[in-house]
Amino acid sequence: MSEAKPQETDLSVDQLSIEELTRRVEKAEELARQIIGLFPGLTTLTAEERAHTSGRFREGESAALRSVLDAVQLRPALFASLADQDDGHEPDRFETELIAERLARRDLLARLDVLLDPLAERLTDTVLRLGDQSRPVLLAAYKIAKVVAATDSKLRETIAKTIDFYARPLTKPLAK
Repeated sequence: MSEAKPQETDLSVDQLSIEELTRRVEKAEELARQIIGLFPGLTTLTAEERAHTSGRFREGESAALRSVLDAVQLRPALFASLADQDDGHEPDRFETELIAERLARRDLLARLDVLLDPLAERLTDTVLRLGDQSRPVLLAAYKIAKVVAATDSKLRETIAKTIDFYARPLTKPLAK
C-alpha cells in the first residue's frame, strides 16, 4: 500500500513548486490590486505620524465613545466650545453626525485591518525567514568568489552584477 501524495493545496510555501508558488503570488497580487481598488483615498501616514497618532483605539473603545456622542446630542450647548475641533463644515456647531460617520468608517475599515494585518505580518516573517536562510550562505560564497574573481575573468564576469550592487552606496533602507 502506497502513501497518498499530498495535494498542492496541502503543501506549505516551502514545499510548493516554484511554478505553483509563482501562480499563487500572481493571483494574490491581482486580488490585492482589486482590494486596493475598492478603497480609493486610503490615508498614508509617515512613520512619525504613525508613531504619534491618537487614532489607535483599545478593544471596545469605539463602542464606549459612542455614548459620548449620545451625551453631546442630549446636551449640545455644553459642547459648543468644541465646534472648531471636529474638522467639520459648521464652525458654530459640534457636528455629532460627522463624528459618528467617521467612527463608523473607522470601525468598518478596522475589520479589514484585523483580518489583513496578521496575514501581512506572517508574509513579512516568511520573507525574512527565507532571506535569513539564503543571504548568509550567499554572502559567504560571494566573499570567496570575489577573491578568486581577481584572477579569474570568467568568474569576475559572472559576479559583476553582485560586485556592482555591493559597491553602490545604500540609498534606501533595507527591504524585506
